Amino acid sequence: MTGSGPVPGGHDGTLTVSGGGSIQVATDTVFAEMAALRLVQREAEQWQGQIGRVRALGVGSAPSWQPDDLGACVFGASVAIDAIATRSRDLAEALEQAAEEYGRLENGLDLVLQGTGAWMAHTLGVLAPVLVLSLATPLAYLAAGSLLSSAALGRTPSVLPPPLTDWLRENPRPLTDPATVAVVRAVVGSADDAVLGRLGVPYPVAAALGDGGAGLLGAPFSAVGLLVAARAAGMLRESPVRVAQVGSSATPAGGARAERPGPAGGVGAGPPALPLRGPAAGTAPGPPGPVPAVPVAVPLRGPASGSGAAPATLGPATLGPATLAPPSPPTGFADLADRIPTEDDGGQVRIERYGDAAHPSWLVFIGGTVEWSPTDSSEPWDMASNVAAVADQEAGSYRAVLQAMQAAGVQPGDPVVPVAHSQGGLIANQLVSRGDVNAVGLVTFGAPETDLPLPEGVPAIAVEHDDDLVPALGSTSDEDQRLYVRRELFADREVPADEVMPAHQLVGYRETARLVDGSPEPRLVAFRAQLDGIVGESPGQQSVWRAERVD
Repeated sequence: MTGSGPVPGGHDGTLTVSGGGSIQVATDTVFAEMAALRLVQREAEQWQGQIGRVRALGVGSAPSWQPDDLGACVFGASVAIDAIATRSRDLAEALEQAAEEYGRLENGLDLVLQGTGAWMAHTLGVLAPVLVLSLATPLAYLAAGSLLSSAALGRTPSVLPPPLTDWLRENPRPLTDPATVAVVRAVVGSADDAVLGRLGVPYPVAAALGDGGAGLLGAPFSAVGLLVAARAAGMLRESPVRVAQVGSSATPAGGARAERPGPAGGVGAGPPALPLRGPAAGTAPGPPGPVPAVPVAVPLRGPASGSGAAPATLGPATLGPATLAPPSPPTGFADLADRIPTEDDGGQVRIERYGDAAHPSWLVFIGGTVEWSPTDSSEPWDMASNVAAVADQEAGSYRAVLQAMQAAGVQPGDPVVPVAHSQGGLIANQLVSRGDVNAVGLVTFGAPETDLPLPEGVPAIAVEHDDDLVPALGSTSDEDQRLYVRRELFADREVPADEVMPAHQLVGYRETARLVDGSPEPRLVAFRAQLDGIVGESPGQQSVWRAERVD
């Protein structure tokens, strides 16, 4: 889901940082204090070494020192500096221990909740026949009545009654609460236990196979089961996709590809599901060029269009890509979040190229879910792709991103930083985990958590809201190397009553991204510095891409 409305008023600037290969959990300020204290300790120890060299020059014997003698001054400085080194070390170690203890406590509570949820789900699975007999008829009437009333009112079909949907829309607090998020996370992680319980698998065996044991089952396993059941009912079906370029800089983003040798297929493992339109498909001789655009009657907006540039609008009669200003290099997380495309941009993928034609680096921005209907969608960013991505299947949106990168000219080996929101974050994690891009960084906002492994050494930042349900729909592992930056968006303000899951809206994550830019946490500062090195200082080139499903 994406959003582009006004930023809610008020601020809760508390960011909690965890992960990144450490069990420590603390606010970004605490981590910054720890780093500052360690720096003071190292500098004090260096000064001690220099004082030692002064002593070696000869300062006389201690019994003969007068208060103003060099020996007495050197000794006094040594004692003071040693006290500074000791004090800063002790404070840093105390903060680190507190962060570790908090992390252990949080992990312990998570394990208790996970274990309790797994046992309850397994028990419900065992009792499923009784529950089905007692609830089947009421649930069937509820679902049927909801579907009929939705159709009569022209709503998107839903198994929830319209009054309940309307009530949730007008009372968003129950769905925008960290406690609800924790419950959802436990339910999602326990769905496999319910299935195993129904199959008669003893609970100890089920626990050994699930998230708390060998990790063979979990959210992906549950998503696969959902896909099988839904597709048997004619829902959540995948289909081929194709992409079209709807906007680009004056020099097409694909121009670099024509000047550099490389595999004709570009990034990705294997050919796209359908040939790309026009010369970018490689179906005609000559260098690749931009893909013709489909008519789109929406503006291309946002900072990525160039600083101070007026937005380019595609009218209904437009047949070619809109011309966009060259983008300025992003300077931090706020710039990255601002460039993630929404429906207002007319496309789902924005690709920016920096550097020269021979040594380019790329930023690939991937938007979130656009269509929530489980059936009859021509939109690749739909529920079918959502579930397929959680199941670690090849979703339509995943194939669309690969096609867009191929058409833009991204080659294997080119440095790439995927930046994404919501469903786009699932796709970005898959791109990096599968090795379809040479990732040198990864940033996601409000993405479902995933246990997909990342290549060693790739810095990955996952920004989440504690009151956002969507991140809880995935699963993580103990081997996760992502650095999680979390914040409760509506901790000190009213939840908007006119939005569904407002804590998941991209507008809120853009606000949080600005707070992340202001964080002194060393790992976040280091990532911003690395981003500067990737994109450089010169303006780049950009292209915006729109995908559609085809029968």
